[in-house]
Amino acid sequence: MPRIAIVFLTFLAGVASRRNKVLLVSMDGFRWDYVSSVPTPNLDRLAGIGTRADYINNTFCTKTFPSHFSVATGLYEESHGIIGNVMYDPVFNETFNPKTMDSKWWNGGEPIWITAVKQGLKSATYFWPGSEAEIRGLRPTLYKKYANVDIRVQIDNVTDWLKGDIDLAVMYSPQPDKAGHTYGPSAPELKEKVQEVDLAVGFLLDKLEEKNLSSKVNLVLTSDHGMTEIDFQKKRIEISSLVNLSDIIRKSDKGPLMHITPVEGKLESVYQALSKSDKMTVYKKEEIPEFWHYKNNRRVMPILCVADEGWSVVWDKDDLINKTDRGNHGYDNRLSSMKPIFYAAGPDIRKNYTTPPFLSVDIYSLLCSLLDIDQASNNGSYERVRNFVVKQGKTAGLSNDSGRLSISSIMALVIVLLFSFVCKKS
Repeated sequence: MPRIAIVFLTFLAGVASRRNKVLLVSMDGFRWDYVSSVPTPNLDRLAGIGTRADYINNTFCTKTFPSHFSVATGLYEESHGIIGNVMYDPVFNETFNPKTMDSKWWNGGEPIWITAVKQGLKSATYFWPGSEAEIRGLRPTLYKKYANVDIRVQIDNVTDWLKGDIDLAVMYSPQPDKAGHTYGPSAPELKEKVQEVDLAVGFLLDKLEEKNLSSKVNLVLTSDHGMTEIDFQKKRIEISSLVNLSDIIRKSDKGPLMHITPVEGKLESVYQALSKSDKMTVYKKEEIPEFWHYKNNRRVMPILCVADEGWSVVWDKDDLINKTDRGNHGYDNRLSSMKPIFYAAGPDIRKNYTTPPFLSVDIYSLLCSLLDIDQASNNGSYERVRNFVVKQGKTAGLSNDSGRLSISSIMALVIVLLFSFVCKKS
């Protein structure tokens, strides 16, 4: 084979295998319009060097664990099975809570840190929901158990990981969600916390530059949900005031929604009684709207009560009556107040660009493309995010909806075949 052909094919292989690293960050409960309420110069800086969306459309229900696992897996909640922060499984006859790390609850989806490890990359996670569990027999290369840690310590750690041999780092911060719950989304204390988070973003960008990572790491920063004003004392729907509690054998969750299992033979009467409330919508499981992609899972109970925005479904007159929180989430994901932020920047991301809103389940496909790895089965679409990706990785060549090769893949194949032909002739 002529030397020029060898050199050229080596160059093509090098271009095809170029892979930058990825850092996925979630700021829990960062509502999309918080950036309009206070100055956020560091998020503005991030937008200037990359891409932002005014908001993205997250999954229902808009709670922390389900929403985060949808981002990580690209799956709707009915598909991955984490349908709440608290839930009951009729096959296991057990109840899940945020401290549950038994694999059997998490195996319904393959998160990005597992997809990466399966394909020979090294991944590390810092607190993301589900990242402490063994999933489908695998774990991230490195992971941290949840604890109260200063966000700057987290940032120092993840950037050190990326400076080393880690290809994908995933990081979760509980703010500004905690402040939103305590004070409400319009409170001065919440605005102060948003500015603190913005300072942390600036610290992160500075660390990426300081460690010479800005040209090697694609940063994706998002959130799981928004936040709305509540009043547990004045805006409450007490199940005990609507139905005889002896007609219910099991309930799960509370606040924005509640799952209910009636006594056998009582489904219709319980449903009709609950439906008398004009502050919530009550669904039989089979009637839950398709657009929520929520009902097709055994962990969803026969009746689902979804409160109107700002209202809370509670069990009886004592339930949550002394709770002083002023903010909550978990409501209909179509509500503006439930929508989260999205920013991305790095060597493979379009600069100073605003992308139309897309779905949170599309982020998984985006991450796979940036890492140039094959994606597991998911509900997202790379087509909705490819407009702001400069590099076109494996995911660009093969969408979820078809097996069509991308033009660039076909061209590369043709070039290789032509050079093989020339080499045989020479």
